[in-house]
Amino acid sequence: MSRQKKRIVVKVGSSSLTDERGIICMERMKTLVESLVRLKQEANTEVLLVSSGAVAAGLGHLQWSRTMITMPEKQAAAAVGQGLLIETYKHLFAEYGEMIAQLLLTRGDIEDRKRYVNIRNTLETLLHYGIIPIVNENDTVAVDEIRFGDNDTLGSWVGILAEADLVILLTDIDGLYTANPKEHPDARRIEVVKEITPELEKAAGGTGSVHGTGGMKTKLQAAKIAMQAGIELVIAHSRTERVIERVVAGEPLGTRFLPQKRLSGKKQWIAFGSKVKGRLFVDDGAADALVHGGKSLLAPGIVRIEGTFTEGDAVEIVQLDQRVIAKGIVNYSDADLRMICGSSEHHLREVVHRDVMILLEGVV
Repeated sequence: MSRQKKRIVVKVGSSSLTDERGIICMERMKTLVESLVRLKQEANTEVLLVSSGAVAAGLGHLQWSRTMITMPEKQAAAAVGQGLLIETYKHLFAEYGEMIAQLLLTRGDIEDRKRYVNIRNTLETLLHYGIIPIVNENDTVAVDEIRFGDNDTLGSWVGILAEADLVILLTDIDGLYTANPKEHPDARRIEVVKEITPELEKAAGGTGSVHGTGGMKTKLQAAKIAMQAGIELVIAHSRTERVIERVVAGEPLGTRFLPQKRLSGKKQWIAFGSKVKGRLFVDDGAADALVHGGKSLLAPGIVRIEGTFTEGDAVEIVQLDQRVIAKGIVNYSDADLRMICGSSEHHLREVVHRDVMILLEGVV
């Protein structure tokens, strides 16, 4: 790895922290903390933890049945459980002289560019001072529109925000298989993935365990985000002895997803974080200039404008056959752009600059 001081994100799921009743298991939390402390103190590695378990901790404490609660009750359980969870982490890390910080995020925090940058700066400052960030989704306020949906995706996002070298997703299965090993005894574990194909996505299948929201499908989606952002990702079984240290050391545990070329921080946000507000349909000449010529999008190539957006918003660039070829930050509002495209001087106008544009084929 390029950094002298490696930086890793470890995501641990609810099933890896709770017992069969859905109650937080102290022994499992202690084992996790010990591994992270060893990496930080002995291997000079910067660590970030994405931890599920708030809802499970709250449900266990309140003695509520998970199968019979409403969404507001689930959010209430998260509000109770998050405090219990972070307080437990605080005491466990303090035994080794380590300080933690809590960050609760929603998808909306990522989509807003200023908040995104603020989160990056916060994480960088915490790590600079040797403080271990512990991140979770803010379940108490998140609704469908602003949810990550699972902490696997959040784990990859924290990897992007922190510019990590490696993301480890700890779960209750030891990697990606050619088929569901619970249903197909002959299924084989896949050790290394260089490209996520439709066949792999089909093999990933359905949902997760009773105490978690993420299954192998969500982990594959998280892996795709990490790979495309230039970050290595490993899915491994949380019960494997010293699993975190061994994965960091390069042992062939779980499934390792190899990174593609790392994008710049701004382009990572454009590709994966920004929320699309409109669509610009372009002719074949403009599409060819973008895809093969490395050019910016100029006004003459635009044939149709959809959506309501302002300067600085993200838009998709679309061919007339509906294929989305790029995503970028637009220099004009939709109203101004319609005026520009109808002007005789529109050839002078740069609508989306190449430096704030991502080609989507092979990227998302």
